[in-house]
This record gives sequence, structure tokens and C-alpha cells, in this order.
Amino acid sequence: MALTKPTKHGGHDHPVPHKQDDPVPGDLDSDEHEPPEARQPEESQELPDEVLHLCMQLNASGYRAEIRLGQVVVSPWMSEESNEIVYRLTKLLLPLITAKGWRFFSNWAVHIPPMLDHRLPDLLVLPMKAERLDRMRVHGHSVLLAVEVCSPGNHEVDWKEKPLDYARAGVPLYLIVDPVASPRRVTLMSDPLLDLEPFDYHRQAYQRIVTVEEGAVLELPEPFGIKIETSALFD
Repeated sequence: MALTKPTKHGGHDHPVPHKQDDPVPGDLDSDEHEPPEARQPEESQELPDEVLHLCMQLNASGYRAEIRLGQVVVSPWMSEESNEIVYRLTKLLLPLITAKGWRFFSNWAVHIPPMLDHRLPDLLVLPMKAERLDRMRVHGHSVLLAVEVCSPGNHEVDWKEKPLDYARAGVPLYLIVDPVASPRRVTLMSDPLLDLEPFDYHRQAYQRIVTVEEGAVLELPEPFGIKIETSALFD
């Protein structure tokens, strides 16, 4: 598969059917955010060594190197605010993670089949023996939780693109912490659809979505089985 050169990127609980209003914020509910057409997906294969090394070097240098629709996309790492939110979330989850023998990662990518694409969540929770694709990527079905913290620069990506990508990968739980919204909120997406295509942006990728505003309690289902006080995530 050909890869193009890098580019830069500048509480309601409702189980839903396949067709439903888009759960993204109203200001992003527009076709203009959908990606341009691309070539048809090819069968999954290993990432070429030079591309893998490039992504790893960029990540080590303080950038996020993701591959989307065959294109390497480079963006800055998290802001101080986003880092603080991730830190607070890890503190809340740490007792359970320790008891379960799971692990946190912020530098591992999720492979998005059937192409060579991958996404780098702000935080991953993985079992001790997660199924790896290569030296920097894991299979989505072995992920326990993927977390993204929104910022003005990545807001539409976290809400419009990544739900579809993570669902296609088989990630069972996708958590969005959104300090950009007013009021600030936390959204948990679960039960990914199993028949999604790379451009199914008109479909809701996760069948269950729970959104709570700052200060409310959000329940993480099994295998977590805990409740999160969302006020602890924000200032």
C-alpha cells in the first residue's frame, strides 16, 4: 500500500439503533468535516520498516504520528491541560488497573484495519498480554479502553473521525473527555458496530453512548465495573 508524505493537523444514557442523529456536538454536525474520497481499502499488511521508524522517531521527538487513509498525519502532543486530565484519570483508575494487572500506555497505537492506518489515543488501557501487530501497534479488539481528551485543534477529529476508526478496529470502550465544550462533559461510547466501512461517517459507530456533564458520575461497564466522579477530571 502506498503511503503519502506527512501532513500536519493544525448525563444522557441512550442505546441507539444503527440510524440515529449524529451524537457529535452541533457545531461539528456537518458534511464539510467528512474526509475526501480515497482509494479502496487493501488487505491488512505489516507497516514498512521505514514508515514504522519514522512514526516512532516522530513520537519520540514530541509529535503524534498517525496514519489515516494511507497518509502520515503529524500533530503536536497533548497540551498541559490535556496532560493534566489524563493524569487525573489515571489516578482514578490506578487502584483497579493495579488489582487487575492491566497497564496504561500513551505511546502505543491502535491498528485500524483493513489498511495500514493507526491512531494514537491520549491514553490506552491494555491487558497484560495485549495482542500486538508490531512494535508500536496493538489490535483494537485487545484494547480495554481508549481515551481522547479534546482540544480546539483536534475537536472534530475526536468526535467525527475517531469513533468510526476505533469502532472499526473493535475497541470496545471509547472515552472522550471534552474540556472544550460548555459545560465541560465526558462521553463514553460502547458496543461498536461490526459491519463498518472506512467512509461510514453517516452511521453511528457505537450503539450505546452515555454523556454526562462535569460533576456528574459516569459508570464504566465491565470489565471495569466502576463509577467515575467527573468533577475530579477538571480544575
